Amino acid sequence: METLKGREIKKLLKSGNILKTKHLIVVFFRNSLGRPRFAFITSKKFSKKAVERNRAKRVMREALRLYGNLLKNTGCDVVLIPKKSVLGIKVWQLKDDITYIAEKLKKC
Repeated sequence: METLKGREIKKLLKSGNILKTKHLIVVFFRNSLGRPRFAFITSKKFSKKAVERNRAKRVMREALRLYGNLLKNTGCDVVLIPKKSVLGIKVWQLKDDITYIAEKLKKC
């Protein structure tokens, strides 16, 4: 799984398309590489506690590791921003969100 860097993330947040699911906000934009790249953003607005922000990132990262093969051929840069509901769920509960994201990104 390839990650995005700071400048690329800022550019993506300004000009990307937004998709909202039950547990995630997704900002995406087509890249010329032919493979997906990801970034995970959790701000202090999400939670003041670093433990909760890190848990949200871990859950998202693990869900992508398990179900990311659905996103393999999309060729988009993707930023994942969790909603507060991510704190109380298990990794397998994000599968529906990731399959929905995969369907939308194939049209990207």
